[in-house]
Amino acid sequence: MERWFGVGRSLLADPAEAGAQACREALGGRRASMVIVFAALSHSTPAMAAAVHAAAGGDVLMIGCSTSGEFTEDGRGSGVVVNALGGDGFSVSGRAVPYNSMDLYAAGETVASALDDVGSPHRVLLMLGDGRSGDQQEVVRGAYSVAGAQVPLIGGCAGDDVTQTGTYAFFSDGREVRVLKNAVLGAALGSETPFGIGMAHGWHRTGEPMVVTRSEGGKIFELDGEPALDVYLRRTGGSPELAGDATAFLTFATVRPLGLARRTGEDVRIIFECDPEGRSISSLAETPEGAMVWFMQQDVDAVVGAAASAAGAATEALEGAAPLGVLVFDCCVRPIALGQDNADLAAERLRDALKPVPFGGFYSNGEIVLTRGAKGMHHLTVAALAVS
Repeated sequence: MERWFGVGRSLLADPAEAGAQACREALGGRRASMVIVFAALSHSTPAMAAAVHAAAGGDVLMIGCSTSGEFTEDGRGSGVVVNALGGDGFSVSGRAVPYNSMDLYAAGETVASALDDVGSPHRVLLMLGDGRSGDQQEVVRGAYSVAGAQVPLIGGCAGDDVTQTGTYAFFSDGREVRVLKNAVLGAALGSETPFGIGMAHGWHRTGEPMVVTRSEGGKIFELDGEPALDVYLRRTGGSPELAGDATAFLTFATVRPLGLARRTGEDVRIIFECDPEGRSISSLAETPEGAMVWFMQQDVDAVVGAAASAAGAATEALEGAAPLGVLVFDCCVRPIALGQDNADLAAERLRDALKPVPFGGFYSNGEIVLTRGAKGMHHLTVAALAVS
């Protein structure tokens, strides 16, 4: 059977009907090896997950998660997007780790163990995490300890419409369908032909560098020996009153990130919370003591073009093979930073860059890319996986 990749989208109000419609569109009458589901928080229900699985035949590997918005070549919206792949030469295996049994490092090890079931010449580990359940860098570390340097990691953390209320994951190993809150999922994909991975963010460092002189995980206590919150507000021009208003601080800080120096560039760290008593600031991933950081500023044109750049890099990495389809993981804060007009322009550039290759994606709470030379967790970034 010829290899294929299909994408379906539905904005129907009923979650189950939307899931079934999107799945049928993605399949186009074909038999899938795996389906990947992205759903709005309003549609992240057991009925939706069951309907997708049933429409795919009731015995297929399924992974997916709630989002802060989904998109395809048909546009952005709030409903259900189903991505499906099948045909000769694909092999797949999946794992799920519920939140109530979660040690983050061990969760990464568990989902990466799916690679044991896949012996294809080209392999990749697709990961769906939860950006609100702790330092997802630990999940990536755990997965890397199993996958090693030869198998790239790619994916994103589930979204919750930026409500901070919690996320949902959808999983089936081909039998029962489970909807899990704040879970970690992984799917090992094997293929006779290459996978391609791309990443871009469009932000650049500005001002003088700072040294993280005291931190623990994602919480930064001191920058250059001073209370981190004081340095952050002074260097960004933030009002001291922001420290006492969690919502106002979040709105201000999410578009004023830090950049963590790496050999391959900067990993962006979104600042989402502060402690007015302890004078600390918190990001969604580890910022280790001794690290050099900068404030980051967006190059508007580069940020607008980041999704197209990431997708283009992914297809170029296919070693000359023709792309069948692309999965895109786009940070949920980027539309906030861009504004409505530029977010629409970013979507248009992505469509133009990939046309006529189908793609499906979602706005995530953190992006996972680990090939070489980086820690793996990213923010304000676009990650892309091209399938050939």
